[in-house]
Amino acid sequence: MTLFSSQNWSGTAAASVAGVLIAGVLAFAVVGYVEWSSDTNLAQFMGRTTKVTTATLLLNKRTGCEQKSPSALSLPLD
Repeated sequence: MTLFSSQNWSGTAAASVAGVLIAGVLAFAVVGYVEWSSDTNLAQFMGRTTKVTTATLLLNKRTGCEQKSPSALSLPLD
């Protein structure tokens, strides 16, 4: 039995091809999952940002309860 017999090479080649195919399928699966996950997270973030922006704009409108006198912190120091 020699180390370089044709039976050893065919088995090694088949195992190598199978390993490369499995690695390729896993790589595509991982990339697909990451893209899907990031799209989902971006959509959720944008939805929350829109709600927060709307609430902030509503809170920043004038309410009629304006300060009549300046606060002590805004007076010039002598």
